[in-house]
Amino acid sequence: MISRRLLSPAADSGNAPEKFEDLLARLEQIVSDMENAELPLEKLLDNYEEGMRLVKACGDRLADAEQKVEILSRAISTEPAKASATTEEISPSPTPKDDIRLF
Repeated sequence: MISRRLLSPAADSGNAPEKFEDLLARLEQIVSDMENAELPLEKLLDNYEEGMRLVKACGDRLADAEQKVEILSRAISTEPAKASATTEEISPSPTPKDDIRLF
């Protein structure tokens, strides 16, 4: 039988979202328990289910963070172009005596 929590992880969303680091620490603890302990099958399945929810939650948070970084990077890379465009608009065009000719 599939747990209701597995089908609807947002069912527990009444709680404040946990930090990524806390989720990752819990996932590491589950992995360690499963690797090092002699757990009954039911406990292993419960741990596996919780671990899979944590993997999804961590993956979602990493994807969100990656998207934010990408947006910020694009915003920063367009700022110098805007700054140079405004500088060109402000600076007067050179007068003939300011014009330097090499040939």
